[in-house]
Amino acid sequence: MASETQAHGGPGAHEGQAHEHGHFGPEMWVIPEPTGLADDVVARQRAGSTLFRAALWVGLALTILGVVGFVAKAVTAGFSDHRAWGFYIAAFAFVFTLTASAPLAACAFRFTKSHWRRPLSRIAELFSLVSIVNILLFIPAVIILPDIGVMTESGEAMVRRSIWFQELANPSGWLMAAMIGVTFCSVAILWLAAMPDMAQTRAQMTGFRASLYRTLAGGWYGTKRQWQLQKGGLAILGALYFMLVVFVQFLIVSDFAMAMIPGWKDSILPPFYTVISFQGGLATILVVAYAMRRWGGYRDYIGQAPFWAASKVLLGLTLLHTYHLFAFFITYWYGRLEVEQAILNYLMFDSYIGIFWAQLFFTFFIPFPILVSNHARREGWGAPLAGIFIIIGLMLFHIRIFAAAFAASPAELGGLYFLPSDAFSFPALLCTVTETTMCDVTAATFPSLWDVFMILGAVGIVLLVFRIGTMLLPPLSLWEMKEGSMYQRVDTLFRGRYLVLGKPE
Repeated sequence: MASETQAHGGPGAHEGQAHEHGHFGPEMWVIPEPTGLADDVVARQRAGSTLFRAALWVGLALTILGVVGFVAKAVTAGFSDHRAWGFYIAAFAFVFTLTASAPLAACAFRFTKSHWRRPLSRIAELFSLVSIVNILLFIPAVIILPDIGVMTESGEAMVRRSIWFQELANPSGWLMAAMIGVTFCSVAILWLAAMPDMAQTRAQMTGFRASLYRTLAGGWYGTKRQWQLQKGGLAILGALYFMLVVFVQFLIVSDFAMAMIPGWKDSILPPFYTVISFQGGLATILVVAYAMRRWGGYRDYIGQAPFWAASKVLLGLTLLHTYHLFAFFITYWYGRLEVEQAILNYLMFDSYIGIFWAQLFFTFFIPFPILVSNHARREGWGAPLAGIFIIIGLMLFHIRIFAAAFAASPAELGGLYFLPSDAFSFPALLCTVTETTMCDVTAATFPSLWDVFMILGAVGIVLLVFRIGTMLLPPLSLWEMKEGSMYQRVDTLFRGRYLVLGKPE
């Protein structure tokens, strides 16, 4: 295993460091020696670190809190009143948004042949295991979701607006099928990408991991044909996964947000939700990678280059997030329909104005100057720091959209449901009539103790499952790190030393 000094020309390379390294420090590009790389990473995986042990116990504790909160909420509120479960829906959507897009980053950067992504690939792919938990979290969500059609006491059928045909009383089966498809595809990507590593290290494993590796990688011998099939399979699965993730995100934001507020029709929100999902997924990967580099014992394998390069992508996604937020606002502001004004007041300027501005600061005003700072991006800590703020801001976004949608007070006439003849007669105004005024905008809802427990549990279960994933599989993609070390070297040009990249294709 080569140290960072070896990668940059030996112990004497520190002299004139800023100039010799092309104005970058010696930790910018870390190129490990292929010999012994697998043995060293497996040894570090077995030894663990304080960070990984803390992640296991913190994740387990928060998961237990989440289970307690869910059980207590089910006992006290039941599942019949959907308004009581808004924060649970927000917590589920938050977890899905961050973790479902993470494997997509590995596929996208592999497709573009970016060398800097090699230390991040396995970190991104390990979030595929969280998708299994997402199915379990999704089951209560589809139970809570109100039916599309109900019958009145007089025998008349009443419906609510949704993306589904009115003849489909409950779309839970289709929703669950889509979620299972995303999970299956993401786990297949992880299995195909990790197969060479499992085959290489299976002789070093004992117990459960040895039998797991033999079962999942028993037929891998590293032939040319197998490498070609793996490359093509990852490309096909990556393209299929992209389509599935975007489709399921569209279903979630449509069924669990827009359809819960009568009169909320918006063609910008679904692509907006996809953009923030990509932003949150990349931010999560960078935060985890920095923690592994700084406190997890993988500094010799994760340099500053992945953070420096990924910060540019994160900056672009942050700007896209802000643009779509402005587009959402300006469309309704120019429309000036009564229902559109009510939605703007409810989600932005009245009921949830505090959360809206806090979200805007955490997702743009704070991370933007960090991401445009060359010093912060070069040193490696800029993108992860911005990622932490972005993750907090996205949690506030999900509370503002999903919890607010489930807690919205529907119009006095009709509520969520209406007769077909009244479909356009009584748009939701998100207000209640009182004795003192004609219309008071529905106040913001605040989480109960059990809601807070469920939100913490959603964060904890991600930590727990990711830690279990690093115990089962190498936390770094061994074959990609080896491949990268063969395509990269630091060489001298005149008085400076620069990274030289080989392009095999």
